[in-house]
Amino acid sequence: MPLFPLRRLLPALMLLALAGCASAPQRPVSDTERQALATAADGSFDSTMRVARMYQGWNDVRALDWYARATATTPRTFRHTVAEEQLGTILERGRLDSADTPQKPEAVVLKPSARKAFHWYQRAAYHGSPYAMDDLEKWYERRGQMEGALRWRLRSAVYMRELYKLDPLRKATSGSGRYGSPAQAGAPTNPVIARIQRRAQRGDAEYQVDLGALYEAGIGVVQDKAEALRWYERAGAQGNVYGQYLAGLALGRGGDGLDKNVDAAAAWFAKAQAQDFYMAEESYWRRAIAPPFWTFE
Repeated sequence: MPLFPLRRLLPALMLLALAGCASAPQRPVSDTERQALATAADGSFDSTMRVARMYQGWNDVRALDWYARATATTPRTFRHTVAEEQLGTILERGRLDSADTPQKPEAVVLKPSARKAFHWYQRAAYHGSPYAMDDLEKWYERRGQMEGALRWRLRSAVYMRELYKLDPLRKATSGSGRYGSPAQAGAPTNPVIARIQRRAQRGDAEYQVDLGALYEAGIGVVQDKAEALRWYERAGAQGNVYGQYLAGLALGRGGDGLDKNVDAAAAWFAKAQAQDFYMAEESYWRRAIAPPFWTFE
């Protein structure tokens, strides 16, 4: 008898990790439920998500299982991150609905888990979801962990071409400077920037991406896109998907003293796409590197 494929087993394992929840409500199986479950036997993302949303709408804890199943369906597309983000939201809030009002007495009560929510937010972010970048920024902010919040704010701002929104942070951070400004001698006095530099120089790929984004934004350092690319590429060479993707964006967009090189960008995007980073698909990255209609930078 063949072994059950590991990929098909993952949702069941995920469900065990999600538990700490109430048991599934006991109700007669309706024709709607029977039909949805029969359709979901095809294993497709759409039919699996249909069942997940059906159970969520019924305030039925089985929605968690079906969202987890949806994340493991193939082939992966950008829509898989929707299921991952939904799991993060449910698990952080400890409720299946999206309301802020007190839950009804008959509602299923879930045990909130910030740790499990983080797991799903991070999965979505590392599969390319810009919404999950925002989820993670807020997750860190709610816990007063500003270094983590800064990481995801920077990555979102680079991707969204929103570096202009970081002007207040740039002005408030010692050592900051716009492209073309004279470099300041010595190490940065800001302790967060100094720590990021130390960790990056020691080879930590996540901090190398952070440092690259600081150089691209000109926060705590003088803005230098070529230096940003150098740190992105160092992270990308270690397999960091954000290093690969942001290196592709830097090369594909060029500017601020960095020559545009679409062929080199495409090579980095291909590496990120191989890690299921959906924004690195050509149809997405072509739009991401196209000149904007306007710029505030």
